[in-house]
Amino acid sequence: MKRTPLRARSRKTARVYTARRALVARLLAERPQCEVPWCLNESTDIHEPLTRARGGSILDESNCRAVCRMHHDLIHLDEPAWAYELGFLKHSWDGQ
Repeated sequence: MKRTPLRARSRKTARVYTARRALVARLLAERPQCEVPWCLNESTDIHEPLTRARGGSILDESNCRAVCRMHHDLIHLDEPAWAYELGFLKHSWDGQ
């Protein structure tokens, strides 16, 4: 089976992801505990309440929440009502 090689990232995209990695490292150091109020787990992921598909930015610090892997999966898989109520998920029409 012939495989097509992956296209290299543009310089602009590479700069965005370099900045994102630095932001994630800093935020995880500053916010060591999951931000879900009842959770005592260590934060392992940075979650964007307003996703890129909904008009959010991965470099906007105000659009970043530190969460544990369990809650990050739960937020994305189930979209529970509490995630919207507590600001862990936002609709594009809710504004930024």
